[in-house]
Amino acid sequence: MAIEREYIKISWFLIGAIVVYLVFDKLVITNETGFSSFSDWLVPLIFLFVSVGYNLFKVWLFKSDTELSEEIYKYLKFFEVINLVFFFGYEKLFDLMFVVSLIFLFYLQKVKIGSIKQVIAFLIVSYIFFIFRDFLLKNISIEVLKNLFYTLFYIFWIYNVEKIEVIDKASISELETRTQKMEEQLKDLMESNKAKDIKIKELEKEISNLKEINKRLNVSLGEFFNLQEISKIITQILDTNELLKFVNDVLIGVTGVDKSSILLFNRDKTELYVAYSNLPESDQKESFKQENIEWLKNVALNCENGYRNRINPKECPFLTGRATKSIMYASLATKNDKYGIILLEHVLENIFTEDNLRFLTSIAAQVSIALENSSLYQQMRSMAMVDGLTGAYNRIYLYEVLETEIESSRGRYPISIALFDVDNFKKLNDTYGHLFGDKVLQTIVKVAKEKIRKGDIVARYGGEEFVIVFNHLESSEAYKVVERIRRTIENETIEDNLIQTKVTVSFGIASYPAHADNVKDLIKCADIAMYHAKSSGKNCTVIYDQEMEMKG
Repeated sequence: MAIEREYIKISWFLIGAIVVYLVFDKLVITNETGFSSFSDWLVPLIFLFVSVGYNLFKVWLFKSDTELSEEIYKYLKFFEVINLVFFFGYEKLFDLMFVVSLIFLFYLQKVKIGSIKQVIAFLIVSYIFFIFRDFLLKNISIEVLKNLFYTLFYIFWIYNVEKIEVIDKASISELETRTQKMEEQLKDLMESNKAKDIKIKELEKEISNLKEINKRLNVSLGEFFNLQEISKIITQILDTNELLKFVNDVLIGVTGVDKSSILLFNRDKTELYVAYSNLPESDQKESFKQENIEWLKNVALNCENGYRNRINPKECPFLTGRATKSIMYASLATKNDKYGIILLEHVLENIFTEDNLRFLTSIAAQVSIALENSSLYQQMRSMAMVDGLTGAYNRIYLYEVLETEIESSRGRYPISIALFDVDNFKKLNDTYGHLFGDKVLQTIVKVAKEKIRKGDIVARYGGEEFVIVFNHLESSEAYKVVERIRRTIENETIEDNLIQTKVTVSFGIASYPAHADNVKDLIKCADIAMYHAKSSGKNCTVIYDQEMEMKG
């Protein structure tokens, strides 16, 4: 089809060339313009009319892309050859007719290109011979010029025939088949590339996911390492204040928050108080008033963990006056108890993530366990330090407190002690029994605890003997407190079932550094003073004096 369309264009050129040639030959060279020469014009006109009609028919036929059979195609070519042969034969152009016939026979796959070259070469030699003969005979006419023109045409044609690409129908069919196969291969290749592109995108997505997983894994490993190190330190800290300070500093350093506060419950879980915070004290008192932290208290009681990246100060009045935009919180609780809440604040919105919350809850869990351990430790220590019968501290704790206070004082402030016991306690036990004797000891300890100041302690020294430690009091000031205790005990009626009685106690007072410079000597001085109280009639208070040792 493609080569036929090209041939149609050549045919239009050939028809135009013949028209020019006929006009030039009839009107200029032979000058045949009369009516008698009309018959000489008839055949060329019929040829041109048929050729134009035939060419228009081919234009229509090949434009419709109709599939032609090989038989019809050969008939069309045969008609075309007959038309040309008829015209050239009439014009007595047998040589040109012969060449054109050979070309069409070749086109119809009857001869080879090599045969055409040989024929044309023979024609060229013939034309040269006849032209040379006419020149010798001086018989120069239009035929000589025509032969010269044909000779030049054939020479041009034979030198350029190699450049002409001749394709037969079988070759075209083969090319179309190959083209179709190549198109199919190209389509398959495109589909394959498309599948590869999809696979590459899937792999890129998978790589991206793996990178994200690896990133989160690195973050998790970092968190795990931090938690491991923090947990080691937390488990080693027994002091609650030191523990909370450490945790608060760690949270600020790791999370990058602006404010961090740890609030703990009181014993009855009715109020939260600030255990540690990096807020100024004035802001702590103003922000964490009980009426402002009702929401925090409910969160802590319900053991909730979470964050808010766009906080409304109206919902959280404890933030009033601060530029906080985001908060994160985690409750401090174990299965056995609830201890409080950790609160983190940031001035930026949308700052906290699930990873941050996971880290905070892990820290909160560690702190909760540490607080529980600390509470248990304090309970066990208290049990180990407290006398089970009377509720007073035991002798071990008494020595520990005195050693600590004297070390802290280093003579800068006084420490007084009052050693006392129940008068005639053996007779009381023998008369009313040991159970009533225990009741007496419990009563006098209760009275003593009620009369002393906060920070002073009552300890059981042994049997019915007890010691009161007065921190920052001279012996004379301690004397006044002791006298109030003694008189209260004297007037207290002790009852147990049907038994009712009153008891008295005797006190001996000694002070550091006035009377002694160590715990052992201080207790010894108080014991000497109490002995003088017993010798003086009992139910009295005596302050140590060095002369007592000389009299004793």
